[in-house]
Amino acid sequence: MKKKILALLTSVIMLGLAGCGNNASASSKDKEKEIPELTMSWGNELHTGVMNVVVKNPDAFKKSGVYLNALSKDKFELIENDKKIATLNFVISKGGSETANLMSQGHVDYGFGSNTAFLTAVDNGAKLKIAAPFQSDGIALVFPPESNLKTWDAVKKHILDSKTPVKIGYHSPVSGPRIVIESVLKAQGLKVTEDPADNSANVLLVDLKGSNNLLPSLTSKQVDAWVGPSHHPEAAEEKGVGEIALTLKDFPEDGQWTDFPCCVFAATDKAINDYPEVTKALTKLVSDNAKYCSENKDEVAKIMSEVIGVSADTIKKCQINFFTTPSDKWLNGIGIYVEKLNEMNKFNGELKGLSFDKVKEKAFDFRYLDNK
Repeated sequence: MKKKILALLTSVIMLGLAGCGNNASASSKDKEKEIPELTMSWGNELHTGVMNVVVKNPDAFKKSGVYLNALSKDKFELIENDKKIATLNFVISKGGSETANLMSQGHVDYGFGSNTAFLTAVDNGAKLKIAAPFQSDGIALVFPPESNLKTWDAVKKHILDSKTPVKIGYHSPVSGPRIVIESVLKAQGLKVTEDPADNSANVLLVDLKGSNNLLPSLTSKQVDAWVGPSHHPEAAEEKGVGEIALTLKDFPEDGQWTDFPCCVFAATDKAINDYPEVTKALTKLVSDNAKYCSENKDEVAKIMSEVIGVSADTIKKCQINFFTTPSDKWLNGIGIYVEKLNEMNKFNGELKGLSFDKVKEKAFDFRYLDNK
């Protein structure tokens, strides 16, 4: 009898120990689950690609408390106050439209791209928000070498004198450069089309499907010119395949486009609401990087030269500003984009016809900005 009782007690103890082990294991797994694995995207150009500075030079950001620790070229640890708070997978983007689409499909949680791409995505029902400005300026119209078109009047005359529509390429369907050039052309009374069969138009806009196709499109004569983000215009001149005709300050009318907003940092609603600690830390890191890029141009040029394969001197020539403060000037610029997107019938959904104040309510969320 005693042997049976002893055996029974032994079994109970063993089960209890197993249970404790399982509980400890479960607790450990739960702890691991607390650290989310999320996905982030930016491009391989100077507008958004400067996030590579954070990856390549983490020591510059450690003192501010938030930095990235690279595990590989496409996986990082997000560290805040010496504690890992997220694992971030990196996906390179061809442009803002692609990034916005990936975010709307739930494949990317945080992304960089043109404000127009994200505004259009919100109009189409995407559950995401612009979480911070990131940069302005850095857009140029590029023609083949020795075109000698250095003013808007010269460009307009060249277009009007052409017997066939002048083909102007862009890298992404609702990118800032594309919206700017189409707005300017139409405001100047030129007929614009995307139909190659429409020979009555002055300009045929061509989707080059990615910024990497900008330079080759001139050498192959796929287009007569293109409009695109820095560093591509400057790289075209460095490589002898293109010539900058106009930058934003040269577009009509009266400097309207000077230092105009372009790319932003965006987050999905799910990321904002479900991972507030991560979103806040990332927003701080983005702000710290914008400040660093503005104050350390030589170091940034060196890093980005290695990343994108053009000389540091070429990168230094780029007319681009980085910041994350949604100033009145920045908001006014976004307001003009919203006006143009409505005029061009790019909005057909949730933002169509809304006042800018209503657009801000639906498309912006600056809660994690310290400098707003």
